[in-house]
Order: sequence, then C-alpha cells, then structure tokens
Amino acid sequence: MVIPPKYTITPEMIELLGKIEANRQYFKSLNVSPIINQKIQRISLLKSSFFSAKIEGNPLSLDDYKQSPDKIKKLEISNILKSINYISKQKISIINISLIKNIHKLVMNDVHYQAGKLRREMSAIFNQSGVAVYVCPPPEQIVQSINRLDSYINSEKEKFPLIKAFISHLMFEKIHPFLDGNGRVGRLMIYVICKKSNYEFFPNVSFEEYLNENKNDYYYHLDTGLTHTNDYLLFMLKAFYFQTEKLKKELEKEINKKTELFLPPRQEEILQIIKDHRMISLDFIKRRFLKVPSRTLRYDLKKLCDKDLVMKIGQTRGVYYRII
Repeated sequence: MVIPPKYTITPEMIELLGKIEANRQYFKSLNVSPIINQKIQRISLLKSSFFSAKIEGNPLSLDDYKQSPDKIKKLEISNILKSINYISKQKISIINISLIKNIHKLVMNDVHYQAGKLRREMSAIFNQSGVAVYVCPPPEQIVQSINRLDSYINSEKEKFPLIKAFISHLMFEKIHPFLDGNGRVGRLMIYVICKKSNYEFFPNVSFEEYLNENKNDYYYHLDTGLTHTNDYLLFMLKAFYFQTEKLKKELEKEINKKTELFLPPRQEEILQIIKDHRMISLDFIKRRFLKVPSRTLRYDLKKLCDKDLVMKIGQTRGVYYRII
C-alpha cells in the first residue's frame, strides 16, 4: 500500500480551500455573544457525534437520543462526543499509534470488547449489499502501515491541513486497524490532524451531517479513493465547504434573534422546545432535562414568561406553556 496515494492539487481544489478558509476567518472575526457561541458549539458537537454514529447504522434521532432505552446506541453517540472533547483538550504535537488507540478506546468504551486494541484477524470492507469490495492488510502489517501513515501526517509534505486530513482519513479506512469503529475513529482523525496543524474551526463544523445525507457517494469515493484520489478529495472538500456555509447561516440566524441574545443556554433550549411543540407541560420539559430539578425548570419557565416569550396557561397540574 502506497502512503500517500498519488494526487494533485487542482485549481478547483484551490478554489474550495480558499472559500473554506474565508469562512474560517469569517467565524473568527464575528463579534458573537458567548451564549450564542456556546449554543452553536454544543449543537455542532452533538451533530458531529450523532451523524458519525448514524453513518454506521445507529438508528437514533436527535429528538429521541436522550430518552432512548437502548444504552449501547446512546453510548455510540456519547462516546464520540467524549472523544471530540478529549481531542479538543489535548496539545497535539505528534500523532502516533498510541494516540490513535486511545481515541479508539474512548469511542468503543463499553461498546466493543476490543476497545483500544488492534485487530488480530483478517478483515474486509463490505458494500451495502454485503459484498467484499476491499481486503484489508493482514494483522501483522497494521503497525507498519499506521507508522507509515503517521510519518506522512507528521511530515511537511502536504501544506494544506484539510488535504492531509482527508488523505489520512482515506488511508486509515484502508488500513482498517480495528475490528470495529474504524469509520468513527477515521472521521475523528480529521479533527486530530486539523488540531495538530492549528487549523481549527469555532464553532465546530459538523460535516458528518453532509456525509450521512450523502452516504452512498461518501462510501463510493472511499471505495475508489486509492485509484481516483482527486475525485475523493473534491467530494470531501465540497462536503466540508457545504457545511461551513450551513454553519455560517446558522450563526447569522442566531445573531439576528435579538430577543434571545441574553437568554441563558438552558432557557434558550426550553424556548426552542416550546416553539417546536407549540404547547407543552412541565412534565414534558422535565423529561428533556432529567438531571435538572423541577424548581429550577419552573424558574426558567417563569423567566421566559416574564420576558413575554412564553405564555402560561392553566393552574397547578393543568399548567401548559405556549409561545406568545
């Protein structure tokens, strides 16, 4: 396996990289309130975790994630979220096999019995019809292959962090070093490489959402990436640019919500829940905030009423809340 595969930086790629960088600088220049920043960042990180798990077949939706009784499916999402938070707190000067195994251990904690351990048996990548489309390197070649990938990542051979991240994601999936969780860890590698290169976005760009919505194209370009690497890179760059544009619109929409700029995050979330459901009870709110005391939620609702954002209807047990 040649690491990296042959590819060229085309004018179309340069144009996309320029547009992505322009949006990155735009996000940095925005004079956004901490409340809005925290809200968008929280939602973006959850979306990244949720859609990365969904790509792998997790059936949970964002609405039923917290209430679902399926502990394993919930863990698949929360583990990715914990892994992203772990990566964000690390000072990454070098990427090696130890770091990759640590991330896999976090991602697959209590989900797979070999969390953090390299596979010791042959493996293959199958398409949606169950047909093997790629036979992965044998177990005895995994360490050598990852070390070669790490050498590419830690070198200065590629000056564009996103190109390096996407190439590394492709090669990681082809090495397929673990029995399970390779897709989730491979997508997290994109964040790791961008962080190492000081090429971070705030708020986070949840481009896993685009990959999930275009899953067939994503898998196709991963399947053919070694022989059609430029096509793969163009697809990934377009996916990332699309999500930066979507994030830009979400930020601008939040900035224009004058009445909500000064709401604490939880009150803002409660207000959005009421908007989504038209009319709700306190019990409904309690089910969405299981760890928050009822007294605190009543206080939040009273504050929303005081700001004339929400109307209280009825009394005692028959109380409902709706948008004014």
